[in-house]
Amino acid sequence: MKNKALLLGTTGMLAAAARHAAMQAEEAVIVSRHADSFSFGDEALDAKCVSLPFSYEDEPALLAALESHAPFSLALTWIRPRAELLRAALDALVAPGGTLIEVMGSRSILAGPNGEPSIASIRADALAHQPDIAYAQVVLGFVRENGASRWLTHEEISAAAIAQMEMPLPRRIAGTLEPWDARPQ
Repeated sequence: MKNKALLLGTTGMLAAAARHAAMQAEEAVIVSRHADSFSFGDEALDAKCVSLPFSYEDEPALLAALESHAPFSLALTWIRPRAELLRAALDALVAPGGTLIEVMGSRSILAGPNGEPSIASIRADALAHQPDIAYAQVVLGFVRENGASRWLTHEEISAAAIAQMEMPLPRRIAGTLEPWDARPQ
């Protein structure tokens, strides 16, 4: 089986992590609205990338396009929680023995208004029943410095995603999530 990476929604803040994944892969499939104009700026690296310029608006078409490139040994994703069909189908695109890493915002760990489980917990529980793939989350927090808070930089976000590629944990928090009231506004 070919060592393929799926890089979904990774051309912005996760570009350094996407580069790391693409360097390890024989082929990388990059999916974003502007994938056709994305470049790592490295001719050899760009040559092993397939660009799929899709948004989440047409999840069935996106999934059909992804299925034609699957299975993936690594999937690194940043997708909004509302893309439920896409999120639920990701595990089927990962090869046995592969890894699915989902990057999620800080609100992904919050329970629903009526005590419903968080999206991060729902995903972790669902993927726990997929013993053939490794599942890891990166939850994005914030940084407290000198009595003030700031959001993570692109470098800090990518560093957490790369750490998950190198040594996956069930959940890795990038920055901190506490105190919740101290997060930047």
